[in-house]
Amino acid sequence: MTNREYPFVLGTAGHIDHGKTAIVRALSGVDCDRLLEEKKRGMTIELGFAPLDLPSGKTISIIDVPGHEKFIRQMVAGASGIDAVMLVIAADDGVMPQTREHLEILTLLGIQNGIAVINKIDLVDEEMLELAKDEIYSLTADTFLEGKPLIPVSALTGRGIPDLLSEIEGMVLSAKQRDRNGAFFMPVDRAFHISGFGTVLTGTAMKGSVSEGDDVQIMPAGLASKVRSLQVHGENVEAAYAGQRVAINISGTSLDKVKRGDALTAAESFLATGCVDVQVKVLSSSSEPVEHWQRLRLHVGTTDTIARISLLDRERILPGESAPAQLLPEEEITVSHDAHFILRTYSPLRTIAGGRVLLPAGERPKSKISKASLISFLNKVSESENEKDRFVSLLDYKGILKAREAFLLLGTDKSRLESIVSSLEAKGRMATIKTGETTYISSEKTSFLKGVLGSELKRFHGEHPERKGIEIEEVSKCLMINDIRFVKELLRIFLRDRWLVLDGDRYRLSDFEPFDEAKFFSEVSKLRELASTAGYAMHSVEEARSALGISEKEMTRMIAYLKERKDLSIIGEGYLLFSTIEEDLRKKLAGIDGEITLAGVRDITNSSRKYILPLLEYFDSKGITRRVGDKRLLLKR
Repeated sequence: MTNREYPFVLGTAGHIDHGKTAIVRALSGVDCDRLLEEKKRGMTIELGFAPLDLPSGKTISIIDVPGHEKFIRQMVAGASGIDAVMLVIAADDGVMPQTREHLEILTLLGIQNGIAVINKIDLVDEEMLELAKDEIYSLTADTFLEGKPLIPVSALTGRGIPDLLSEIEGMVLSAKQRDRNGAFFMPVDRAFHISGFGTVLTGTAMKGSVSEGDDVQIMPAGLASKVRSLQVHGENVEAAYAGQRVAINISGTSLDKVKRGDALTAAESFLATGCVDVQVKVLSSSSEPVEHWQRLRLHVGTTDTIARISLLDRERILPGESAPAQLLPEEEITVSHDAHFILRTYSPLRTIAGGRVLLPAGERPKSKISKASLISFLNKVSESENEKDRFVSLLDYKGILKAREAFLLLGTDKSRLESIVSSLEAKGRMATIKTGETTYISSEKTSFLKGVLGSELKRFHGEHPERKGIEIEEVSKCLMINDIRFVKELLRIFLRDRWLVLDGDRYRLSDFEPFDEAKFFSEVSKLRELASTAGYAMHSVEEARSALGISEKEMTRMIAYLKERKDLSIIGEGYLLFSTIEEDLRKKLAGIDGEITLAGVRDITNSSRKYILPLLEYFDSKGITRRVGDKRLLLKR
């Protein structure tokens, strides 16, 4: 880029015959009407565009759109490429219906900078001029032109033109320069063949930059090409940037494969899609709402196609209102993130709404839950201030997001994406999983999957206490994630958190110990022998556990097993009473003639009060005996 080339595109707008072309000619010396008729021989910028030299020596691009229908298409085509607009109103005619429509369209297209120009002041007196000014102030109130300069000129006599040029320069120099980050994106507005050169494409570079030798793609077809040479305002350059009018000579693609409406993009950086997630606003001046599933004409970039609109949270959008929606074009298109678009009624052609692309490739929701989650995501994204917020919203919505998908959907560049990711990882908001490709997972999704796997393992351990755990294939099935390598890396995160344990090739909960059936029954036998040897001098739970040298968990499991089989009861201060001792005592009590006393029972069992008292109290509680004073009656013989 030479020093004087400056990436800034100024568009003209206004009612037909109000002198837009004459003003461009007075400012730049270029007659756009002549350009429109002239057959181009070399590699030059598209018809209707002219270089405008500013007093400082900088050169910007100016677009003049002669016809109303062409204005709609062209203005949309350059919307992301147009940095400011010059709204032209003739002093003798004043504000006309087209003037209003053009201003509404510019607003829908997100243009925020501009100048209002009153032309043909040579045709009116001072009073008429003041009336025209008042009318323009009313028109621009509450729009992006409110408070912006209003310059009276005569394109015919040249009066006011130096003031206008100086005002344009002030606006250009104070405007924020277009961001050159991100992948290159240029909607094609013209394609032609030059003998000895091959195919040439022209357009306004909307995003990124492009250089000689770069690999590019023609979208939505996905045709691979290479940049042979570049021109900006008829001069050869090595690189071109967002905000410039560019002519690009590409190799490897014949002219019949390219058309207006295609986009020339950096290789493998954009998607072709039949579903675009958007925020739609219906014009306040529209006489009708936009209805769900209405068939509309969609203008985005240089694409002009028919699309259905799917409203997600209502049946219609009323004039002046906006809502999240999906556009479903009848043929696949490629759009850039944040591109602005216009919707017009199919017949008759009338501008009714417009908006902004929130996600350049969407998916139709398949259920009420997925629809609610999509609405919430689109509302968040429409309010996002920067790439980081957009990435967070997208990651939270998707849960699991491939790095390539994030790159394609957000239109950011890789280094910027990596820096966003590392800052979020440091805050514990997400994790990166690297297999053959890099995948991001939100902390919320990680917690959800942890819960799913934790519940599954708890159930599994309960049903199969004899098995060590589950294999990775079973984990994959339970998490409903088919990519085994991804699951393995996710499990590494869980293992690091120590709630999960890898035992050989099986995964289990860290607090679970597998049940060894043979060992268990061997321990049960040992406990029975211990009780049998002790007789009426019963062991407490703790004494028995200590004697056998087993864990609390194993002891609890054995007690539960023996109680379930009615082989064991826990009595008094936690003594183990086996059914064999219980039966033996029952028989002994039945053999007593006369009164049953504690001392008597102690003598016939060769035991002590320590064990016999809890035993007799247990028999009382079961209704085998009843205590009367110091004696007992046997109720069941």
